[in-house]
Amino acid sequence: MKKQIINRFLFVVGIAVVSITLALPASTFGDNFIGQKLQAFKVTLGLDLAGGTELDYRIDLSDAIEQNNDDDPSNNVSLDFISESVRDALEARVNPAGVGEIIIKRSQVDTEEHIIIQMPPSSNVDKAKADAEQDNRLEFYEEDPGRVNLKKVEIAGELDKVTTWNWQKQVDALSLDENIDFILTENRFKDDLNDPALADKLFAASQGTFLSEVVETTTEAEYTIGEDGNLVIKSFPKNVLAIVKVTEKKKEAREKTIPAKAGARHILFAYPEANRAPEDVRYESKEMALEEAEKMLAKLQEEGVDNFSELAKEFSTEGAAQQTGGDLGEFEKERMVPEFSEAVFGMEEPGLVGEIVESSFGFHVIEVLKQIPEATETTYEDQISYEMLAWNKDDLQWIETELGGAQLENATVGYDEIGQPVVNLLFDAEGGDMFAELTENVAAKKCEGGPCRLGIKVGGRWITQPTVREKIVGRTSQISGNFTFDSARDLSDGLNLGAIDAPIILSGQTTITPELGHEQLDKSLKAGIFGFIAIMIFLIGMYRFMGIIAAVSLTLYGSIFVTLLKIWPESFGGPIVLTLAGIAGIVLSVGLAVDGNILIFERLKEELKRGRSLEQAVDLGFERAWTAIRDSNLTTLLTCLILFSFGSSVIKGFAITLIVGTLLSMFTAITISRNLLRFTLLFKQFRKTALFGVKGADVANTKNAVGASIRKREKNKNDQ
Repeated sequence: MKKQIINRFLFVVGIAVVSITLALPASTFGDNFIGQKLQAFKVTLGLDLAGGTELDYRIDLSDAIEQNNDDDPSNNVSLDFISESVRDALEARVNPAGVGEIIIKRSQVDTEEHIIIQMPPSSNVDKAKADAEQDNRLEFYEEDPGRVNLKKVEIAGELDKVTTWNWQKQVDALSLDENIDFILTENRFKDDLNDPALADKLFAASQGTFLSEVVETTTEAEYTIGEDGNLVIKSFPKNVLAIVKVTEKKKEAREKTIPAKAGARHILFAYPEANRAPEDVRYESKEMALEEAEKMLAKLQEEGVDNFSELAKEFSTEGAAQQTGGDLGEFEKERMVPEFSEAVFGMEEPGLVGEIVESSFGFHVIEVLKQIPEATETTYEDQISYEMLAWNKDDLQWIETELGGAQLENATVGYDEIGQPVVNLLFDAEGGDMFAELTENVAAKKCEGGPCRLGIKVGGRWITQPTVREKIVGRTSQISGNFTFDSARDLSDGLNLGAIDAPIILSGQTTITPELGHEQLDKSLKAGIFGFIAIMIFLIGMYRFMGIIAAVSLTLYGSIFVTLLKIWPESFGGPIVLTLAGIAGIVLSVGLAVDGNILIFERLKEELKRGRSLEQAVDLGFERAWTAIRDSNLTTLLTCLILFSFGSSVIKGFAITLIVGTLLSMFTAITISRNLLRFTLLFKQFRKTALFGVKGADVANTKNAVGASIRKREKNKNDQ
């Protein structure tokens, strides 16, 4: 028993050492190893104490307003409901755990609805902005092979309507559709265009006219150069159906670079393993071909090149040599294999190349006939500018379905058959039926190249387009797409948060100064310290030695609380951000801790007065006070949970500190105080009832009163 008491005391000492070490400022330990490690642990102060950042988002309610203004009153929606829904969605995204003391509230600027997000310095502003602005719409599409042709007929109808006079009006109207792009291309020569067929049509048309048919083409990639000098891609090439107008056509001077050329002839000595060598090649091995080539080069160097053509016709293994005599005509450097080009264009002047040149075709004996250096010339060529309304052809083949994020019950990270991360989707009952019907429709179609596909978009971006061969029954689906575990987790988290009911636009970002907060923090700390000291004096005065134990217990309560504020992990929604409301919760929980100790000590004194030993009094005092402490704290915890579940960020801050403080007060009162008292009773000098506020006369009087009561009950029993 004694060993058990000592072990429990050592456990309390260990908690005390660790908590006090972490609770003290890192500067207490100087610049040594411990001080440097402790600098990583700090109490995170809230917006009202340390300042922070305020983000102002405007809610774009234009779609809802347009819907309310149509001719069908049954489509009307509540703008107030949408605004409140957006606020709730941003709360879930930016402050999911509710302990970050991030304040998210609605605001009005003239007739506009705004959401204000106020964050303490500890918050990651960039991450908060990314989370707030993340588009988590989940959309399912089915491929329709005939839709492109139908859309092409529809676009042709639009082409018939446009004229030079109404072109801009049509552009403004049609560009409102997110699937239609207006593209302006300026000052292009014919060979600048990537699509030769489009180039022919454009340069054959007159200025100010429209191409007479719907054009199928590929747009150019758009890019800019970033501040760091790197290439930033703005958009990738798209396959489009387009209405095209030539806006300008003019003659422009142009300097063209004419690349260097050379003229040469050669005698090729191929062997069976050489590239494109004929089956009946005359040189039976590589060594034999090289030997014959070296003999030929020596012969030409000695006798001259006057009969080069005749020798090529006789000895070259090139099929065309009988007609050309080995003459290759004029060519640019890129036309020949690298080894051949390097030898030819490396010559300073025409003449016989002084060494055998080896390539994949065999061994070459080469004579350079002429060299034409690179040159520039000025020409006048047509240059055009054009505009086009472009429908994304890749998107036109897809039909959006009613299945989406509204039917999603849960998204989790999983792995496919080969161990690659995927996102598993679980639909509700309605979603399962819709998914089965969708896959049945897709499987019944035939698309170019085989079965049709099912498309999945998240945030307007294609994630995957799997083929569907048969109906899939069930409530589960899977998104794959070369995910890492982190990207799959981020996607599943975003899908679980859901989409926001209306777009938001960041309209302002300001920094809030902490001057007033510092003053309030100083006052709160002073009030807390003075109150703590007053409580200790009261406890020691009322309960003597037990008051000292309570003071030690409360000191450990404070150090453990500060430690939790510093080390609360992110996996549990940390850090806990301390605000004025949070300080109020801590102060209230200190009162609960004191209340628990008082209940225990009063019960302990009662047991001593009844003649119990100190050990019995300690055990009975804690056991009989426990039910009252438990019930009172449970009601406090229940109230805190309600406040945390339904309150604003400020109320949640108060609730979370009160929850932690309440649990901690029970731990310190029941565990720490009890083990400290038990340990002190191992020493004779502490085994005096007077130290516990009970005099010997009180114990005797209580014993006499108890004995008289017992005798009276026995007498009454005998009389009966």
